[in-house]
Amino acid sequence: MNQYVITREEYHNEFGRGKGASFYIKERKPFLFFFKKWSYVTHRARGYKGYYRERTKFQSVPDAREFIKHVLCTGLERDGMSNWVMEKINC
Repeated sequence: MNQYVITREEYHNEFGRGKGASFYIKERKPFLFFFKKWSYVTHRARGYKGYYRERTKFQSVPDAREFIKHVLCTGLERDGMSNWVMEKINC
């Protein structure tokens, strides 16, 4: 059974003004056989020199909750390609 936590983070500039809240999901994963740690749910993003891992960002708690229920808990494939055979023709 997987455990997930929704966190709220906000960046403040040098004047103490916030730039708006962002919500992220953390997942509890095994670490060194006996321990567990919290790690961010990430996705692949394209940069100048190829792909890199980036934290998946949400605008609100209901959006993050819906992502957990409909994607993470159901086991849908993320960051990958699906390949289906649409038609097979034999001659």
